[in-house]
Amino acid sequence: MKKTVLLAALGAAITFGAASAFADHHGEKLGDAFKKADTDNDGSLTKDEAKPLKGVSKHFDAIDFDKSGTVTMDEITSHLSSMQKAMLAKGEARFKAADKDSDGTLDKEEAKALPRVSKNFDAIDTDKDGTVSLEEIAAYMKSKKQDKKK
Repeated sequence: MKKTVLLAALGAAITFGAASAFADHHGEKLGDAFKKADTDNDGSLTKDEAKPLKGVSKHFDAIDFDKSGTVTMDEITSHLSSMQKAMLAKGEARFKAADKDSDGTLDKEEAKALPRVSKNFDAIDTDKDGTVSLEEIAAYMKSKKQDKKK
């Protein structure tokens, strides 16, 4: 479980928070935005109703798993979950590829393969051992996300 949470944070860090941006519509929580867009209150969105939700509208056909011509909140959250899993896999692969000595950490040279990690290396390296771990990256990303909420 802990590793999954850490990899989620890493995936977000490496892929620039794409799922979060998709799920968060102009500061509203996705559920609230969905309810507002569901003008006929039938629990699903047509393509027209989905237009205000840019991410949903853009990916409507992929989200419409049952090909009913509408998307439900369950379909949206399922799609987001699959996007997150794909981002996690991509993030983990990028971290592993950058970790040339396979020691589970990145030194400054290895971190150059991940520009955001490299740019913020000293801030991420909280134990000041000259390397960054998945845990340190996750903690850094969590703190940045919290800073944005303030």
